Amino acid sequence: MSRKLVLTPFENGYLAALHEVFNESPMAVKNQPIDISHFLLSALTMAGVDSIQSFGELSYSKTKLIKKNVSKLSRNEWSRCSEKVQDTFDKYRIPNISKEMDEEISSMSHRVSQLFYAMKSNSGILSFFEIGNIKNKHLLPPELALPLEILFLSIQIKTTNLPVLRYDIEKKDINKLIEVLNSKEFEVYSEAQSELETNSSITNKTINAIEKAGKDLYKKNIRILDIKESVIKTIPLTSKVIDLYFGKMPGILAEYGGKILIDYLGLNKTIPIYSCDTILTGMLKSRLGIITRKSVNANQEL
Repeated sequence: MSRKLVLTPFENGYLAALHEVFNESPMAVKNQPIDISHFLLSALTMAGVDSIQSFGELSYSKTKLIKKNVSKLSRNEWSRCSEKVQDTFDKYRIPNISKEMDEEISSMSHRVSQLFYAMKSNSGILSFFEIGNIKNKHLLPPELALPLEILFLSIQIKTTNLPVLRYDIEKKDINKLIEVLNSKEFEVYSEAQSELETNSSITNKTINAIEKAGKDLYKKNIRILDIKESVIKTIPLTSKVIDLYFGKMPGILAEYGGKILIDYLGLNKTIPIYSCDTILTGMLKSRLGIITRKSVNANQEL
């Protein structure tokens, strides 16, 4: 099964911001740049995503993997979807609205846009933050907070150990990764991962199959892969979730989402959520470790 992910303007902007943090700020290390897009998209590819579409060019990364798996996409459909959601949420931006409430409304608007577009484009959702967390629920109007809380509570979460690309692998070794992606072991692993989308719930059987296939893949490629604790998340669009979520949304948005939902239900799939927070934390620890060692060595030379 083909598994697709779309990078919206938000994700593109966040990747550009991360590039500046790691490579053009005090966090930068001379002669040791970090290709953020390459590492994150490598992780997504390792999770079984075989097609990544982007509304903008990933200008900071030109690796073979990026060229192979990332294609440019027109933003017309995203714009229509985002504008429909934005128009509804903007009605709650009352005069003299607090900064916290305005930020929470913007955050929720983006998450709903992601959900609708994921259904419309038959793709997964990429998250840089904890998608199921409403930071300031008390600031949101009940007609927005309640359906979102229902949806987020339905997110299924499982923790398991899965193979990931090592942080210290160099870009020149990308050919080795491509060889891994073309291997029989990765094919089995990817097929096991695809079960997440075709089942209404994450079962222990599915997790065990993914973990076993992941360990087999790791053992064959121990030089470029690590085993790390990973979190698997999906949104199951069961009849109960649909009735509660779409039944509680503001009228216009419920009508728009309902039309998208009818087409999506025919696919009989769940929506996978690809979280990058663990990857980013690992990259941050790796970079801080390098900076600390360089500082210690410099002090010892004085």
